[in-house]
Amino acid sequence: MIRIGAVSYLNTKPLIETLPAQLRASGLDASLHLDLPSRLAADLAAGKLDVALIPSIEYFRHSHDDYQIVSDAVIACRGPVWSVRLLSRVPTNQIGSLALDEGSRTSAAMVQILLDEMHGIRPATVPFPIGADVNDLEADAVLMIGDRAMHPAQGIYQEIWDLGDRWCRWTELPFVFAMWVARRSASLPDPLLERLADVLNRARDDAEDHFESIAAREAGGQGLTKEDVHRYFAENLHFKLGPRERAGLDAFGRKAADLGITASPIAEPLDPRVSFDAGNQSMIAPPKPTSIGDILDRAVGGQRLTPDEGLALLESHDLAAIGRAADEVSRRLHPEPYRTYNIDRNINYTNVCTAVCKFCALYRGPRSDEGYVLPREVLLQKVQETVDLGGNQILLQGGLHPKYKLDWYEEMLRDIKERFPEVNIHGFSPPEIHHFTKVNRLPLGEVLSRLKEAGLGSLPGGGAEILVDRVRREITRGKVLTDDWLNVMRVWHELGGVSSATMMFGHVETLAERIEHLERLRAVQDETGGFTAFICWTFQPDNTDMADTPALGSFEYLKMLAVSRLYLDNIPHLQSSWVTQGMKIGQLALTFGANDMGSLMLEENVVAEAGTVHFLTLQQIRESIEELDFEPRQRDVFYELVDEQLEAKAIAANGDQDAKKLVQLGAAT
Repeated sequence: MIRIGAVSYLNTKPLIETLPAQLRASGLDASLHLDLPSRLAADLAAGKLDVALIPSIEYFRHSHDDYQIVSDAVIACRGPVWSVRLLSRVPTNQIGSLALDEGSRTSAAMVQILLDEMHGIRPATVPFPIGADVNDLEADAVLMIGDRAMHPAQGIYQEIWDLGDRWCRWTELPFVFAMWVARRSASLPDPLLERLADVLNRARDDAEDHFESIAAREAGGQGLTKEDVHRYFAENLHFKLGPRERAGLDAFGRKAADLGITASPIAEPLDPRVSFDAGNQSMIAPPKPTSIGDILDRAVGGQRLTPDEGLALLESHDLAAIGRAADEVSRRLHPEPYRTYNIDRNINYTNVCTAVCKFCALYRGPRSDEGYVLPREVLLQKVQETVDLGGNQILLQGGLHPKYKLDWYEEMLRDIKERFPEVNIHGFSPPEIHHFTKVNRLPLGEVLSRLKEAGLGSLPGGGAEILVDRVRREITRGKVLTDDWLNVMRVWHELGGVSSATMMFGHVETLAERIEHLERLRAVQDETGGFTAFICWTFQPDNTDMADTPALGSFEYLKMLAVSRLYLDNIPHLQSSWVTQGMKIGQLALTFGANDMGSLMLEENVVAEAGTVHFLTLQQIRESIEELDFEPRQRDVFYELVDEQLEAKAIAANGDQDAKKLVQLGAAT
């Protein structure tokens, strides 16, 4: 009989869901035993098991003459994994002591490798026992896996790493957490191992057809939505040992050996007296969320919300309570007696775009007779009009034009800065930047450095929509995916630049995917600190290929805004979206977490093309702020107040302007 061992964690379900049935159908004489990963590794080493799904670090701790990988069915990742995190109370380059979750030796090895490679540090390690309270630890940082990673104990952490994401970006290789391993000394004949490998692979291959049923079964007991679990399987995990996974596995083994990690256990083994209920274990099973009131109290008190808590708020209908909490947080972050706005102009230098976005009413294909590229003199005239009205910034965005090389954009920036050195160019969204790298076949860092040298001042957060690849693939084609969008921002921040972050919601995304969007932004901000502001707005469906999508109302907008303020504890400013919501809701947003009214928006084409047109004069914006007993102040992209002379000039220049004429809709050509 072949003695097989596996775990029953949630991340393992796709590998073992149909395994018993596959074993029976194969006619193999085999038994399946479920236990904790560390015990499986110990039992395999002691000869109590013939084949086991073991942590990858345990594979490297034994002679390859005796251990062999018998199947290409593995548990791996190519990006974020949710359930393996480093939480540090100090900057990660200053970690002196590290508490290691005893539930995973592989993740413990991974975090030590990353700290050594990225910062050249080797912190002293202490165990973080299962069942222990993180608040009882005195370590600078703690590795958490499973439940504790998804729902860290209350506390303020200066940096939080998703280790899957960190490994994949640092090494540019996937990470393999566990694989099926056999002992050669078990003397299983090769034909038998080949039959077993076929069964293990077939169970893995059948998994995708069972994602939905597993998610439906597991979600309720885990405190997750069905969509959460399905997405975890489909997007966060990867189950095949391909060439890149093998390269990642080899790199992990080499790095672990260099640090001496494979020579001895990472932490003390689990107490054998600890009971194990295989049916109730989960790698990401969070506890049931506490009450909405408790969650809001935590946020108001300065505690970081977990993804599950953020989702609970979005699922709640207690808009008043959520809004009050967001307002308290906003006032704590911004106790100053004023609220801000800016004056800029959204100049779409071209509407020609190779991407196909179902939600966009502005773009035209490269062969369309309705495509345009603004003549340079027209563009400069638009900047002049902005300056004349007291503006100090332009928002410069366009489609993904297939023709122009980087020097064309550099020349455009230089022409603007030479004529208007005082104007900040808030330009080129991440999809455009990513497009530039492809058209010019240049590294991202070089593209951004050249644009910055030519006069680019800051990056807008356009093209984010929802930062989840499932959503992006459904609503767009030929456009940057999540990791590359975030990496544009990350590299720009590393160059010393600042940017905004955005969200367009209310189309095909789930509530959980909105939270994932916020989580990805929060993680990058933890790392770089380069986002100055966050702006969210509802999808405007008219005149788009998604015109049959029901439009969300102000209730959902205000709730999303408020939850964003509570969740994004490290992004300082939130803007109101009066452009999509109108004056009254735009004003109300200042009591639901926003501290900025956004732009006077001297020109806007994208939202307007979708049929949503709201007009405000500068005086109306200022009065909206004054009615809430705040002083209205004009600011720049860094959220610094402009000098009083410029503000007075803007007030005088805009005094007799008509709102509809001011917002020069359709003025692109």
